[in-house]
Amino acid sequence: MRINYYTKYSCSLCDEGLSMLRSYSDIEVNIVDVEQDVEKYHDYLLRIPVISYDNGTKEIAWPFDRDDLAKIFSGT
Repeated sequence: MRINYYTKYSCSLCDEGLSMLRSYSDIEVNIVDVEQDVEKYHDYLLRIPVISYDNGTKEIAWPFDRDDLAKIFSGT
């Protein structure tokens, strides 16, 4: 599974979320820095970190936990 992970530099919550994501070896994480894209900045800055999955049709924003990730990655 491939996901987009919306984040920004020096965001402790983003680092915490990424740490959780890295525990899934079969997940390909595309890191998107919202500060590098004006449109994404406006869409995501107040919600980061955000995980976008199912080809961008679904998202989950912080706060999420390991249980939330398990549901996403197990397909339930």
